[in-house]
Amino acid sequence: MNSEHVRLYIRIVDAGSFTKAQEDSFLSKQAMYKQINKLEEEIGCTLLERTKQGIKPTKAGNYFYQQAKKIIKLEENTIRECRNFNQSEMIRTGNVEHQVILDPVNTAFALAYPEIPIHKIVHPNHSGEYRVHENIMDVGETFHPLGLQHLKNGYTPLIIAKFHIAMKQDHPLSKKQILSLSDISAYKTIIFPIMLEKEQLKEIEEAFQKKPSNLVKRKDVDNQVDVAFSCIQSNQLFLTANPFIRKIHELKCIPLETKFQREYGIIYKDPPSETVQKYINTAIQVYQNINDSFFTKLP
Repeated sequence: MNSEHVRLYIRIVDAGSFTKAQEDSFLSKQAMYKQINKLEEEIGCTLLERTKQGIKPTKAGNYFYQQAKKIIKLEENTIRECRNFNQSEMIRTGNVEHQVILDPVNTAFALAYPEIPIHKIVHPNHSGEYRVHENIMDVGETFHPLGLQHLKNGYTPLIIAKFHIAMKQDHPLSKKQILSLSDISAYKTIIFPIMLEKEQLKEIEEAFQKKPSNLVKRKDVDNQVDVAFSCIQSNQLFLTANPFIRKIHELKCIPLETKFQREYGIIYKDPPSETVQKYINTAIQVYQNINDSFFTKLP
């Protein structure tokens, strides 16, 4: 039985609805539905009654809820005692295909502390905050202001990323050194509004007023990699500050001529353990010394 599905079920019952649970879980409703459906299929009975007024546990769901809380508590205690018994250190870091801020930190940390294993936790985008909060992993990456509003995680800023426009190598705009919003408004341009500040989104929408159909707003933020690869086969553009985009060599990335920027940082339980503090210090050092045109160092 997948313990993350169990944790999510507990959170949904406690919240009383998928909508309220979504605020703290950083998962889309569709993702939550899928996980709960898988849990119900595995157990072999319906746990939640879905109505127009919301959700409520079935009789079996109530019993499962009570037992599930005991199961999760036992799991946490068992893991903690095993670590104490072995007296060994390890650190669990987030691992998502389009979250790459921690990649150089992992490399530097492994060199500095070879005795401390790094265990990478694969998770959907933006659910890293939830997994840190629930002690499923020790550190994750996020961008301001995600992770700072709903969850009581510690946060250390690392770097500021500039916004770029990703396109295929032979795109009509590919020879330009810098692009304006006016330049890109002539082409289909994909954005993820959830990853933009309100002021940024407003400025983008104003630039596309003459051709609003060219602005494609996507909600499926977990599919950023697929969106990026789709640009290789067409003239569409992808506006992003996510540094993973540079790993796709078939794409060209040109800076956007705006003051748009995004602060990236590391999240963790506060106060951090000694091992986590070592990781934080390593991350700060890595990004203090980085020399990369995609980023601007913190003041």
